Amino acid sequence: MPRVIRLFQIRNEISENDAEKIVARLRLLDGIVKAQADVASGVIEVEYENAIIDRYIIQEELSELGFDMLI
Repeated sequence: MPRVIRLFQIRNEISENDAEKIVARLRLLDGIVKAQADVASGVIEVEYENAIIDRYIIQEELSELGFDMLI
């Protein structure tokens, strides 16, 4: 299956605690291979299986946690 690595810019400021919450939530999703967050830049890096999950689902998950993704 093809893998995609994408960077998602978060509109809100994120703290270290927020980053941990985001990464933990994303790692629970089917198709997510790797997720990490950079607090200083507000960027979430996600590697995922494109056939299983897409950026819209990731955006929904971030929204449920109270974070807006810049598109």
